[in-house]
Amino acid sequence: MPLKPGDILRLRYRIENVLGQGGMGAVYRAYDINLAVAVAVKENLFITEEYARQFRREATILASLRHPNLPRVTDHFVVEGQGQYLVMDFVEGEDLRERLERTGPVPEREALPWFLEICDALAYLHSRTQPIVHRDIKPGNIKTSPDGRAILVDFGLAKVSEVGGITTTGAKAMTPGFSPPEQYGTGRTDSRTDVYSLAATLYAALTASIPEDALERAMGREVLTSPRKKNPSVGPNVSRAIEKAMEIRPDERYQSVAEFAAALTAASDAARATLVHTFPYLSKTMAASETTLPPALRAGAVELGGPRKRWPAVALTLATLAFLAISATVALPGLSPRIAAFLSGATATLTGTAIHGTPTPATSANTAETAATSSATATARPVSLFTRTAPPSEAGPSATPSPPPATPTGGGVGQIAFASDRTGVPQIYLINVDGTGLVQLSNLPDGACQPAWSPDGQRLIFTSPCRRSQEFYAGSSLWLMSLAELEPKQFETVPGGGDFDPAWDPNGDRVAFTSLRDIRPQIYIMNLDGSGLKNLSDNFARERQPAWDPRGTQLLFTSNRSNILEVWFMPDFGGEAQRFSISGGRDESNADWSMDGQLIVLVRRMGGIPRLVALRFEDRNRVASQVCPEGPYAAQPMTEPSWSPDARWIALETWPTGIDHNIAILTSSCTNYALLTTDPGADFDPAWRP
Repeated sequence: MPLKPGDILRLRYRIENVLGQGGMGAVYRAYDINLAVAVAVKENLFITEEYARQFRREATILASLRHPNLPRVTDHFVVEGQGQYLVMDFVEGEDLRERLERTGPVPEREALPWFLEICDALAYLHSRTQPIVHRDIKPGNIKTSPDGRAILVDFGLAKVSEVGGITTTGAKAMTPGFSPPEQYGTGRTDSRTDVYSLAATLYAALTASIPEDALERAMGREVLTSPRKKNPSVGPNVSRAIEKAMEIRPDERYQSVAEFAAALTAASDAARATLVHTFPYLSKTMAASETTLPPALRAGAVELGGPRKRWPAVALTLATLAFLAISATVALPGLSPRIAAFLSGATATLTGTAIHGTPTPATSANTAETAATSSATATARPVSLFTRTAPPSEAGPSATPSPPPATPTGGGVGQIAFASDRTGVPQIYLINVDGTGLVQLSNLPDGACQPAWSPDGQRLIFTSPCRRSQEFYAGSSLWLMSLAELEPKQFETVPGGGDFDPAWDPNGDRVAFTSLRDIRPQIYIMNLDGSGLKNLSDNFARERQPAWDPRGTQLLFTSNRSNILEVWFMPDFGGEAQRFSISGGRDESNADWSMDGQLIVLVRRMGGIPRLVALRFEDRNRVASQVCPEGPYAAQPMTEPSWSPDARWIALETWPTGIDHNIAILTSSCTNYALLTTDPGADFDPAWRP
């Protein structure tokens, strides 16, 4: 018989409420007493042997999957005489069907990033040793979590292709409007079946209407209505991509979800706005099927992520592509790995720098070079963000850049911590600002990212688990590590929540961070011993990415208060917040406060490409100025800025030729630039060491 609230299942799962119920069982929200987390319990009441077999298959499939946009099975068992049960992560939030019923069509800007995530999940399923075809993609089977992720659920109809071509198939069923013709009767289904259903689901999301049934279309009784006719705000190219993916004949559709994702990316600014993310399974699929791309897409493709992580045909405008190509040939060859060409004295100081920043003895030649550099810089004027000097394009490719300070470039000890997945899962690394002395600091099995330095530069707070660079880290917690011991220690966290975006108080005794413990992201603050925990956002809006002022009395943060990301600031005890800059209707985020308290650098998205902009704090409530308004770096994507201790340089994440994500440094006047890392993996989250 069905379970009821309060029942304890298998001495572990306390039933809280029914999420859905049918003739063959139900889905419950429950509480895992052992792990103290919410879970979903799916029940089958042994109505038929076929359904029991299908239920077991779903458990087997899900138990083997590990992807951020798929549910994770944690238990499967049978209670004799009662039923069989599947326990999985509970995903907060509503499904897409509920969202459509509540609000009507989903704006393209909001929907496309979700569908690119589902594309990556499907590419993961389709590329497994035994490929899995979901076969039941529809609005009710896509959930949107509070941290903004789209989760593909319900694998009851999935088909698994075994080695040798044998298939194990779930129940053959279809959903009118969302199932392609081959799913009716005895037709053969494959990955292109999921391409059709995903496109039909996107159709429904953008129009709040079900597309014409595929079988009726195949029999000539219906014609597919263009999504744009039902909702004129749908972009024409997005509409065409959906229609192609919904062709009746599988051979006339996109032949993989990677191709469909490429078409959506080429068609929409909203899709291109996700350039900062990595989608490894789409990339892998694209690498295997690039030659099948339509010529127009191949011509406009830019790879992102290198051999191991490549964005599948992220198409920019031809003008942007041309500019990036020019930048790559003019600016980058002059930026050899020997960045000492313009860091001169800094190279001599930093070569061989130990992990704690103590330089090894320099050679006599290096000492002489350092002395010469010191003399040259003794009277040099400090670089100012608002005192514009000629950018490289005006000064000429061989012009001598401004001499650096005699101390390590950027002040401090001349080192930058960052995250990289170069060995698989992301870990924290340390590198000198001349590109030498790379050291791996962390080695956590679930990955680590978002390093934040203590004021004395001897300890780091970071985020783990971290399996890729992303905006939200559900289920993560904060960790503390001393560079003297390299033994990470985990802060106490809330099961099922997520703590990330750490920012160390300049006074050294507190940490600000983003947390999902209140369902939506909020800014929290606490003491290093875990006491004094306080929600500064007070559940007013979705807020994240805190950054301290140098005195430790105010916090910058990113807030979503009117369907756009803006940078605000508030006292360190919470209370009334104020808007920092005027964005002109474009998303702004990732703010960092210079150590002299005068300048703020942040990221503004312009046409989907992140740019660095800056503004003096005293000039708040004005439009921030672009750090590189012209020259070879003006169109280059830049994000995750981190000020150097002397406020003359900015460390950043960039992908200048669209190939892979690397760490670079840039003077605040955009006159000197250097690429520090060139590994094919994704390097991100730079933090300049004090």
